[in-house]
Amino acid sequence: MGRPTMVDALLRIRGDLMKGRIAMHLGEAHVEVLEGFISGYLACLSDQGVEDAEYEEFREWLREVKREFPQEGWAASYLRECQGNHLAAIQRLLDFVAEFAALKRSTAGPTDR
Repeated sequence: MGRPTMVDALLRIRGDLMKGRIAMHLGEAHVEVLEGFISGYLACLSDQGVEDAEYEEFREWLREVKREFPQEGWAASYLRECQGNHLAAIQRLLDFVAEFAALKRSTAGPTDR
């Protein structure tokens, strides 16, 4: 098995969110905390010389296919759409991650992941 990707980490967070355990990952369900988590995870991968191509594919898919990656960023946009509900905004992003992963991984062969 390869190294965990950002998508893997976000899927793990989503699974725990569905069980009511998001605090174990973020402390507080706040979009800025998740943004920081994502930035930190990607920075850590980059520091180790790892390029996370799957997360870049996700961002492109979100922008080009779903038309859901606004200039202002997902956090501000989703928070506004969810009337300030941070947990709902986080769930919206994580649901897109799950949709992307299901689509991509259902068509990928064993060596593609």
